[in-house]
Amino acid sequence: MKLSARPLLAGVAALTAVLLAPGVAHAAPPSNDDFGSATAVTALPFTASQDVTESTKAADDPTPCGTYTTWTVWYDYTAAADALVRVTPSSTGSARPFVAVYTGDRGALTQVPGACATWSYPGTATFHATAGTTYHVMLAQQYNQSDLTVGFTTVPPAQNDDFAAAATAAVPGEYSGDLTVASAEPGEVAPSCDPDADRSVWFRFTPDRTRSVSALAMFDWGPGITVYRGTSADSLSEVDCVASGDRRAAVFTAVAGETYQIRVADDVDAASLFDIRLETAPPLAPFLNFYPNNPSVYTDVTLAPYSGDSLGRPFVSGEVRFGDGGSAPITGADIRHRYAADGDYRVEVTGTTADGRTGTGFDTLTVDTHDVALSDFTVPATARVDQTKPIKVSVANTRHDETVTVTLYRLDEQGYNQEIGHLKQWVPAAAGRKVVFPFAYTYTAADVAAGRTSFKVVATIENVYSGDARPEDNQLLASTTVRAKNAVAMS
Repeated sequence: MKLSARPLLAGVAALTAVLLAPGVAHAAPPSNDDFGSATAVTALPFTASQDVTESTKAADDPTPCGTYTTWTVWYDYTAAADALVRVTPSSTGSARPFVAVYTGDRGALTQVPGACATWSYPGTATFHATAGTTYHVMLAQQYNQSDLTVGFTTVPPAQNDDFAAAATAAVPGEYSGDLTVASAEPGEVAPSCDPDADRSVWFRFTPDRTRSVSALAMFDWGPGITVYRGTSADSLSEVDCVASGDRRAAVFTAVAGETYQIRVADDVDAASLFDIRLETAPPLAPFLNFYPNNPSVYTDVTLAPYSGDSLGRPFVSGEVRFGDGGSAPITGADIRHRYAADGDYRVEVTGTTADGRTGTGFDTLTVDTHDVALSDFTVPATARVDQTKPIKVSVANTRHDETVTVTLYRLDEQGYNQEIGHLKQWVPAAAGRKVVFPFAYTYTAADVAAGRTSFKVVATIENVYSGDARPEDNQLLASTTVRAKNAVAMS
């Protein structure tokens, strides 16, 4: 049956008519979809909810915190007075909207320092608003969403924002805060390790007894922590400093009756919520590493002392005692020592960290020397083709009874080793005694052609992990002049 295209064409025409018919409603972007039509925030607090399903992104929209987006909406706020302002976005969707605050004009916007949040927690933007300045607030996301709610409100500064208002701390103690509502006072001391950390709060600690104390940020990326001694903001003495993101604790000797100021801070772009914990610093668990760990009396041993501090603080002073009457100070440089005799040595380390903690540890180092030597390698001075002659190798040993393998090689014309044979014998340790390893070799036409046969002999000790302490005396070379039969007979 032949199909007609007439019904299909009629359907397309009907659909086109519906789409073009006047009075039919179509989804449109929200009114504040574009920077130029931002929703005005006239007073604080302010809350607005809207449908952002059809939101779009303009070609000149900025990129918040360097993060890609697919849609944006805009709000404008002109500050009536100086204040700390916080913008909080939310959504019933799976992804919280991004927020970023800008000043300036379209095409020449400048992000307000620290006033940008994409995936970070808690996702708010807090900034110091200046009276009369207009702030352009962008809400955005990478994913399509149906709804958005945004709140604008003023927030008070941190209670311990100023040095004079430092919060009292105790040990042990855990303290939290928000550095986005913190600031640095004019002339505030800058930490030596983190000079750009200018969003700061203060804690004050006066110990009732002397002890080492640690102050640790509890998140992987935490604020900087600086400890000062003193009671006046203009006469503080820095005791310890850990930069933001260092992941280590600040550690210091807290002397009974002294007053310590603990500054918790971060730079404007990293400032966020924080938690710190103050507690008594743990004891040290010193230990040593040896290299090599199986030395002989011919070996220089490198000894590396470690504090074993769970807070990661190294020794700044101390001593390593070798166990043979010798010792060396801990200076941070490599410590090397050579032992004069085999034996088991108790090696001790005592050291102190910068915060005053001291600890002692020890380990046992075994010095065990295995050393045999090839004392004789006797080969014939001359030989003729097809003649078999003895080759004698002697091994001396004065250290330990050993099982020794001696291998005899012929060096070919290219310099490669060709094994002739090997012998294994028990070689007792005895001064002045030698053990003979007897070999024999039959000279060939190739030896005659070369005119001289070169031999190499190598001795190895069996079942000794460290090997021979002096391998340089474990091989010898010798050679024989080889002639044809008639040449020998005529001589």
